[in-house]
Amino acid sequence: MSKENNFDKGTTFVLDNIANIVKGSSGKLCIKLKDKTAVELRFEVDTLSVDIVEPKILGIAEQADSNVGLFEKLRTASKVGEILNNKGLSISILRKGKKALSIGRNATPTISSFVTQSDDIQIDSITQVAKLSRDIKKTNQDTK
Repeated sequence: MSKENNFDKGTTFVLDNIANIVKGSSGKLCIKLKDKTAVELRFEVDTLSVDIVEPKILGIAEQADSNVGLFEKLRTASKVGEILNNKGLSISILRKGKKALSIGRNATPTISSFVTQSDDIQIDSITQVAKLSRDIKKTNQDTK
């Protein structure tokens, strides 16, 4: 079995579980790091909002391969967006309360579809995406 098929099965399994949790749910879950909110998860019927309040939380997740290229990341994000859209779900990624990306059903890309090559990923704020990317790079450098 190819590596891609294994990835797709794993991704589908995770997204199926997220779909079961998100569909029909409402509420908020805060993940704290040293008594400060690091991530807020908001469940609103068919949308999960992930607000990354403290980027240091990203350092906890181990990077599987930091050498993955931009096109591979976009392909992966595009596949996730497609799966979410097919399930009628959306994920909004926020950085410190400001919307950066929408993935899935609620994504309505315009010019960003030229960059992402997907109708299921919307760049809501290029500024917030750039800041989030910078935060991730800084966190990865700090954890090495």
